Order: sequence, then structure tokens, then C-alpha cells
Amino acid sequence: MRQFAAPGEIGSGSGKSRERSPLSQREREIVQLVAQGYKNKEMAEKMFISEQTVKNHLHNIFDKLGVSDRLELALYAIHKGLHLSQNGSLFRMLASASLPCLACST
Repeated sequence: MRQFAAPGEIGSGSGKSRERSPLSQREREIVQLVAQGYKNKEMAEKMFISEQTVKNHLHNIFDKLGVSDRLELALYAIHKGLHLSQNGSLFRMLASASLPCLACST
């Protein structure tokens, strides 16, 4: 598996052959929602944008961060601490993961 970019590498202008741009505020919001388990349609509704705009943002994020899919993006976000929003945690993702409820077990 590829290693994630070093903290100062993204948008630092370190003279690498391909300079990466920092994420916009909207792109950071998308990263948070992906890491929290939201689907494209849910993100679009939550952010009051079209599903195609979400897809465009994801394409740009993948390019900027050098990740190839949502799983890699979610792992990147968790590694960098980008997955936590102001109001919470990964509860939504865990709740939707179809894991057995330990508190409900008999």
C-alpha cells in the first residue's frame, strides 16, 4: 500500500515533479463526510449541492492527495485527524457498518 504524503508535502512547493494543491474548505468537508461513512447522495443533500458536484470534488481530492479510492481517502483522513467534525465522531459510520451490537447480545 502507498504511503501517505508527509504533513508539509501537500502544497508546500517542495520542488517535487508534481506539486499538489491544498484542499479547499469544501473539499475538506467532503473528506470528513466520506470518513464518516456518508454516500455521495447523502453528502449532496447535506451540503445542498448536486451529486455530480460531490463526484467532481472527490475527483479533485483524489488527485490532490494521491489516493485512488474512498477507502484510501477515509484512511488518510483518519490518519491525519480530518475525520472528526465539530459535532461528533465516527458513530455514524460505525452505526451503518452492519456490525453486531455488543450491547444487544444475549
